[in-house]
Amino acid sequence: MSDIPDEYRGAIAASHPELSDRPAILHTRGWDSDAVEVGGTIFKFPKRPEAVERLRREVRFLALIRPRVRLTVPDMVLRETPRVFSEHRMIPGTIIETAGYDALSEAQKQAMGETLGQFYAELHAIPVADAIAIGAEPKPEWPGADEVLPILRERLPAAMRDYARKAFAAYAELPTEDQVFGYFDGHGWNMAFDHQSGVLNGVYDFADAAIGPRSREFTYSNLTSGDLTERIVSVYARLTGHAIDLRAVAIRTAVQGLSELAEESSDIEMFVAGATRWRDYVQSKSDLRL
Repeated sequence: MSDIPDEYRGAIAASHPELSDRPAILHTRGWDSDAVEVGGTIFKFPKRPEAVERLRREVRFLALIRPRVRLTVPDMVLRETPRVFSEHRMIPGTIIETAGYDALSEAQKQAMGETLGQFYAELHAIPVADAIAIGAEPKPEWPGADEVLPILRERLPAAMRDYARKAFAAYAELPTEDQVFGYFDGHGWNMAFDHQSGVLNGVYDFADAAIGPRSREFTYSNLTSGDLTERIVSVYARLTGHAIDLRAVAIRTAVQGLSELAEESSDIEMFVAGATRWRDYVQSKSDLRL
């Protein structure tokens, strides 16, 4: 573990001395925490004081969620000494991005939709009051048009600006929905996918779980594929009796992408490309078109 910071290495050795000499990989991409992968275990170390409570809350969320869902989620343990960190066994698999999803067979795509549709049905069956009791809070809304559109005038191509105005106008008209305790981060970068067998083994990173509108849950799978989202909501409706308005999901996805573009100070081109791809997708669907 020669490239691992001393404080991380010491904390791991204190709880698992048998791992001291094992090869380790440091992951620093996380917003809240760094992660050290060693011996089939992931150790998460908060980067900022406010991330400590988010990690504690994630451990509580997973203790509530794990017994109630069939899809594998982390069995996370919190350690308080010599510093606050967590540990859990890795779920076998790697992330899945759009190209990986598109390469799946029809049967594999449908199986993935079935697995995630069932997961969300089971997750949303958890009483909101139980989640609030352990610290779940309302999911913040995206900034409004008055805040975002002036920034987008400087960042969006002229051909995208009318689309952005329509997206925020449609968002403002969305009806009030019932609230659920949701994951609100179910994109392919938080999935453990076995690409050899084409099977989703589990999902992780529940720090953003919250109370929010039911349809918002399904915006995140759109970051991987709109086709995946359609399969998920079809299964979800069959299992729960709650029909999800795909146009509402599309509007929320559009506003999410545009808001993130306005908030970012780097990688502007990546966010513009993402917003443009989603515009092209919804414009290709007559029932989703803005």
